[in-house]
Amino acid sequence: MNKKKAMTFLLVSVMAGSMLAGCGSDASSAQGSSSKSAESSNNDSYTVKILAPGDASTDDCAKISEAASKITEEKFNTKIEVTRVGFGSYDQQVNLTLASSEKLDLMYEYCGNVTSAISSGQILPITDYLDSYGSDMKSEISESDWKCVTFNGNIYGVPSNKEKATGWGFAMNKEMADATGIDYSSIKTEEELEPLLEKVKEMYPDVYPIVSHVGSMSLMTNPDDLGGDIGSLESVSSDSTEVINYYATDKYMNEMKLRYDWAQKGLIMPDASTSTEMANSLIGSGKGFGRFTNTKPGIEQEIEKESGKEIVVLNLVEPYTTTTRVDIVWYVPHNSDKPERAVQVLNEIYTNPDLANILINGLEGTHYEFTDKDNGVINYPDGVTASNTGYTSLPWAWPNEAISYVWEGNDPDIWDQTQEFNNNAVVSPAKGFAWDNTNVQNEVTACANVTAKYGPALQCGSLDPETTIPKFLDELKAAGADTIIAEKQRQLDDWLEANK
Repeated sequence: MNKKKAMTFLLVSVMAGSMLAGCGSDASSAQGSSSKSAESSNNDSYTVKILAPGDASTDDCAKISEAASKITEEKFNTKIEVTRVGFGSYDQQVNLTLASSEKLDLMYEYCGNVTSAISSGQILPITDYLDSYGSDMKSEISESDWKCVTFNGNIYGVPSNKEKATGWGFAMNKEMADATGIDYSSIKTEEELEPLLEKVKEMYPDVYPIVSHVGSMSLMTNPDDLGGDIGSLESVSSDSTEVINYYATDKYMNEMKLRYDWAQKGLIMPDASTSTEMANSLIGSGKGFGRFTNTKPGIEQEIEKESGKEIVVLNLVEPYTTTTRVDIVWYVPHNSDKPERAVQVLNEIYTNPDLANILINGLEGTHYEFTDKDNGVINYPDGVTASNTGYTSLPWAWPNEAISYVWEGNDPDIWDQTQEFNNNAVVSPAKGFAWDNTNVQNEVTACANVTAKYGPALQCGSLDPETTIPKFLDELKAAGADTIIAEKQRQLDDWLEANK
């Protein structure tokens, strides 16, 4: 472990999100040496340090850590120390911690590329620890989900038990939508939104019909991005496993033409691609009518909680699942002194409702109170709100939201609905494929820069696609997009052959 902790890691962003790359380490060797000392070290007192996202005060984190430690100390002679960092600076804090010798045992990562994390030496394989220290969660997680975090036969992370599929849709202020008199329940496609948006613009001239979320807008289509970077399956609904440049498809061109047309008509907020404001805040302040969003059980209540408005969501793309949709993974970083103890605690968080609720929701009477104890329904205590709580509740960001209490406003059976949502989603023919971009890092970085230059602006309707997309494609080609696609196709073909 000392050898790993002496390493200096160069972490560079290769895409929007948390895909990191840097200097490599011999993770397999590290696993072997840690495994040998696992039994002898397991009775020693140890503190598992956890880095999680979300706003929380230092004092409240200390109180939660103390309460959680009472459970794990009694069972494993292990304490828990929780640090939480707001989303705006979470990735930066991860980078700083991983590049230092500071101890860290468990960390959350969202939409990261597991193979990049592996090749950079950021994370440790946990395969050898699961049977002894994580057998409960190992049996509860499906084989197809384990495949999403497996590389070269080793498991590198634990997928969070949340929605593992996504649909896409349009979330909007229900009061305004109802006032238009339009039967919006019949709207099934993005194109069919236009009359509603125009009516909103007419009735509420000071409100933007569509707002962006921190400069971005989701696509209302269902490609499989095959782990990120250039190269996708055009649609998960097809059996085709041809890797293509999605930006070169007619489907992308047509959607971007629609967005551009809407922007010209004033249906999309001006400067949408450069806005730094969150969509839900814009809706909450009355500046915006609606936004594009992922869909899942409880999405209306989630947006209502953040916006303070009654929300209705129109489903425009049916739910589907891919490797990328298993998008929140808990890792054991290279900085862990005792990975086996980290896995042991992770197993307890995943399976013990008492521990999970402390870490997710905080302390009863301080951060929440029961409104229906029999059904496990909670809300804020008097005087506490989402804006002033000292410990923000983000169930989906923790290993297993399905064993946590349900916040008032959601259906009491929301977690059963979520499981059904996962089970009924269209499954990509490439789910479980792990993309390794090690051999094309230069091309990946170059293409990511081009995509960042054009993608958000096109998707927010800020650029004319008929003149911009040809330039976009030319620059992607010059940056090496074809090389990435060919390498991804080779790896996918090998994976498909091995998983017949």
